[in-house]
Formats: sequence, structure tokens, C-alpha cells
Amino acid sequence: MKKAIRFSIIVCLFSWAMFAVAHWGFGMGADTPMGLMVFSSIYMFFPMITALVLQAIDKEKFNHTGLVNFKIRGPWLVAWLLPVAMVFLCILVNGLMPGVELTYNAEQLINQYNIPEDQRDMVREQMGQLPAWLMAVSVVFSGLLAGITINAIAAFGEEYGWRNYLVHALKEKKFWPAALFIGIVWGIWHFPLILMGHNYPNEPQWGVLMMVVMCILLGVIELYFVLKTKSMIVAAILHGTINALAGTVIYFTLGGNDFLNGMTGLAGFITMGVTILCLWIYDNYIAKDYIFSMTLGESLDR
Repeated sequence: MKKAIRFSIIVCLFSWAMFAVAHWGFGMGADTPMGLMVFSSIYMFFPMITALVLQAIDKEKFNHTGLVNFKIRGPWLVAWLLPVAMVFLCILVNGLMPGVELTYNAEQLINQYNIPEDQRDMVREQMGQLPAWLMAVSVVFSGLLAGITINAIAAFGEEYGWRNYLVHALKEKKFWPAALFIGIVWGIWHFPLILMGHNYPNEPQWGVLMMVVMCILLGVIELYFVLKTKSMIVAAILHGTINALAGTVIYFTLGGNDFLNGMTGLAGFITMGVTILCLWIYDNYIAKDYIFSMTLGESLDR
């Protein structure tokens, strides 16, 4: 546990310090949407950098955890495709939220990205020329492609720390306490980006708490697949695909707010809760692996 706490403190302090240097020293932290997006991509690699430095200090081999494992198994495909089902379930759940309607138009997209006034008619026209089903197919195809390539590479930077280093450091812990610990650290680690408008642009302060909840829920799903496959690569794929597809919700909903909408809002929390319940039922009554009941080490050693 001490190893996990040490990593968690260092990765947060290091990442927050780098954010401060980038934002106030070079003006690339959040001065512009592009600057925030660029730095967010760089920020994702800080957990891996922290883990590698600590491994070097402790004289541990790069893959002493055994979790940087590229052996493809059936659950890899499930983890890659699962975000598609989650996102479209999220759209349906989002439609049940107060003040939200299911529709296909450009208004939510315009509002979310604050598209300049002189470009809004062009966006409306372009979306009007693209049928809803074709938009859905296009978004899913591009999201799946990005999720297993460039997004997975970026997500690897995070997952090397969360679902590799920390999983090994917490191997004596039961599934639920370990998932809770990793999720809380993962969520808190995001806080400078959230305060600068990432994910919750209209409610950044409360967004910090919302992000912690989201990371706990998504972390449970990712941890299950890591233990199922004995590979953190599957977490990078799932994480990368979720990142690529999460924005799909804005094409098919109108209204609501940061707390209700999308995978980072209440609709997403309900969606992830349903997903966790389905995985738990499958694990206990169909596969009978009992991953949710074991320590991380017991799951990895089987």
C-alpha cells in the first residue's frame, strides 16, 4: 500500500507542477481551446513517466508486473466494442433527463464547442446534408479506428500508471477497495484540467467531484478487463475508444447541462453502473471467474 500511496502523491504533484509551468510559464495550459487540448494530450503521459522513474529508482524491470502484455484474447474485442454500446445507451438515458430531448441537429455541437457565429450556419447546413444514420456510422467507425490506434497510444501513457503500476502495487487488495483507490487518484489527478474547463466547461468546480465519480466507475470496468486478460493494453484500448466516442452524444441530444449530459454526466454514470452490473452478473454466474471477489494478485496469478 505504501508503494501505491507514494506513486499517487508523486504523480499528482509532478503532473500539477507541469501544468502550472505550462500554463503560467508558457501560456499553453488553457489560454485557448487548442492549447488546452494539446497540453491534455501531453498530460496523459505523466503517469507513465512517474512510474518509469520510480521503477528505475527501485531497480525494477520495465515489465516486472507482466501487465504490458500484447497477447490478444477474446475480451480485447469486447473491450474495444463495448464503448459503442455504452455511448448509445448513454444517448438513450440522456434523453430521459429533465430538459433534454433526443434529436439530430447541430445546436448542441455549436453550444458545446462555442463555434463562432459566422460558422454556425455552415455547421447546420453540413449536418443537415448528412443523415443521422450515416453520422452514427461515421462516428462509430472513426471512433473505433482512433480508439485502437492514436487514442490507445495516448491512453497507454495513463494506463501504464493506473492499470499497470498501481494494480501491481495493490495486488494484495480486494477488487473493490483497489478499484476505489485507483479511481479516486485518477479523478483527483485530472483536477487542473477540469478547473480550466475540460469536460465541464460551465461547472468546473463541481466538475472536479464529477470527474472523480466518473473515474471510479470507468476504472471498475477497466480493472475488470485488465484482470480478465492479464494485460493493461486492453485498458488503453477501452480508454482510448471511450475518449474517441464520448462526444457522439452531442449529435443526438439537445438541452441539459454538464451534470446531466454525456459519459461525464449523470447519463454516463447510469450507463457505466448498468455496464458494471452486467459484468458482475457475467463474472459471477456465467464465466464464474469471481474476479470481483478476489484480490488483484489472486486474479492475476490464476
